[in-house]
Amino acid sequence: MSGQSNRPAGYANPPAQHRFKKGKSGNPCGRPRKQDDLWCHMNRVLSRKVKLQGSDDQIPIREALIRRLRELALAGDRRALELQRRILAEAGAADVDRFDPEEEKRKVVDVLNRIAAAMKKDGGGDA
Repeated sequence: MSGQSNRPAGYANPPAQHRFKKGKSGNPCGRPRKQDDLWCHMNRVLSRKVKLQGSDDQIPIREALIRRLRELALAGDRRALELQRRILAEAGAADVDRFDPEEEKRKVVDVLNRIAAAMKKDGGGDA
């Protein structure tokens, strides 16, 4: 310890009485944790599991809410039906003809026809 007190104090050399003690951090609490935003809270709450009535099965709250919304929409609640449509539209599930197998088949046949035409033009493709 006497070796530390002999060093001069100055730039990048604090006085001995102000230096960190051995084994003790200069930032004991560390950086404060980031405060959770609303999205994190909602995700945490909706991920919790609840028991279904009359059953021992547990499902996440978000699934229970979607099931309840479906039941209300099927019972004729117009607001529930509109909310369900908006959720499906935002999720992208409302596009029924997003994948059309007939169109995909037509595209593949067109590509094969173009390749065949190119091969005939080049002389059959035999080298």
